[in-house]
Amino acid sequence: MTQQVLWTLFVRTLLIAAGFISSIITARFLGPEGRGVFFYWVTLAAFATQFGNLGLHSSNTYLLTKGRARLSALAANSLWVSLIGGGVAGGFLILSLWLMDGTTGDRWSLLLPALFLIPSGLYFLLGTNLLVAEGRIGEYNGFELGNRYLGLAAMFFAAWYWRSPQGLLVIMSVVAVLMCLPLYLRLRVLGGDGGGSFLLMREGFGYATRAYLAAALGFAVLRLNTLLIERYADAATLGTWSIAAQLLEVIIVIPSTIALVLLPRIMRSENPYKLMQTQLRLVTVSLILACMAVAYLGDELIMFAYGERFAGAYTMLLWGLPGIFALGLTAIISQYLASAGIPLTLVFIWIIGLVVELVLAIWLIPSYGGIGAMLSLSLTYLFILGLVWLLAANHHNTQRKITNE
Repeated sequence: MTQQVLWTLFVRTLLIAAGFISSIITARFLGPEGRGVFFYWVTLAAFATQFGNLGLHSSNTYLLTKGRARLSALAANSLWVSLIGGGVAGGFLILSLWLMDGTTGDRWSLLLPALFLIPSGLYFLLGTNLLVAEGRIGEYNGFELGNRYLGLAAMFFAAWYWRSPQGLLVIMSVVAVLMCLPLYLRLRVLGGDGGGSFLLMREGFGYATRAYLAAALGFAVLRLNTLLIERYADAATLGTWSIAAQLLEVIIVIPSTIALVLLPRIMRSENPYKLMQTQLRLVTVSLILACMAVAYLGDELIMFAYGERFAGAYTMLLWGLPGIFALGLTAIISQYLASAGIPLTLVFIWIIGLVVELVLAIWLIPSYGGIGAMLSLSLTYLFILGLVWLLAANHHNTQRKITNE
């Protein structure tokens, strides 16, 4: 496992570099306002993707690692869910925009490419997670690298040639669709011919639903501030905040990488709680060092890479560090709970967390802007970490008592 984690961390470093370069490109060519518009629409597409996956990325891994399903059937189900779920999620996005503003107005040049990002993003998420469940971490990393760097090259061309959020969204949607083709062909080779199975989806429905709700609520907590800043502040504030948010997402790569490799192994482990504790100590030390490095170098890095127009991002970044530290630990503990069948209590914890985040953000953002958004995020994640930790410890103690009896 250590070798896979190190190799995946190396790949994640390359992905971080690509994300960092793409943020510089969008910041330099679009400016704070244009960057804010671009980030807003990408976030909307990501919201729709997250809410349209129906939890299949988790239930597929669960069914495959437990030997209860064939890869061909899961791959076919993933394709149909991506097409149908992506269409439905896109329809809800259009309806939501119409209900909020009464019309989509002149947003179609931004909305249409964002709609194409949804089904392609869904299939890429579900398909690459099947590779992880199969233990093909190297192939998963290869697809991630190809997707990110092909997108980076296309983004640079679009930003240089069009210098508009619309141009970047169009080129992103084209690359996203193109990357799904080799993934589809590879899954056909690995799994062979085979159709989807509604019965298989029904078998994993309970687990998928709990995983879906937990992941969707977790994503909503992470991205909710993007929508609220756009409503209560302005595009320039959102553009500056997005830089701080993207740098925080660099830090979360460490625990998310370990969690990715950990999930199939922890599901097969005879002592999942002990395995989780071992990885939790590693992640704690890594996150402390990463947060210290970002706090020390962040100001100079932002000024050098993005320019003085984004100087305010550093203060926002500092307020977000406690939250991203808590989120990293939560990600590892949650893998233990995933191996335990995802207790329904975990879903309720994220519901409570979303409510807490919403209340804090509505209270703080109008007065403190991006800093208020980061403060609300940090307080919420610290609150969620405490509850998730208690849930995991309680479940472990209960299972140990049952075993001893």
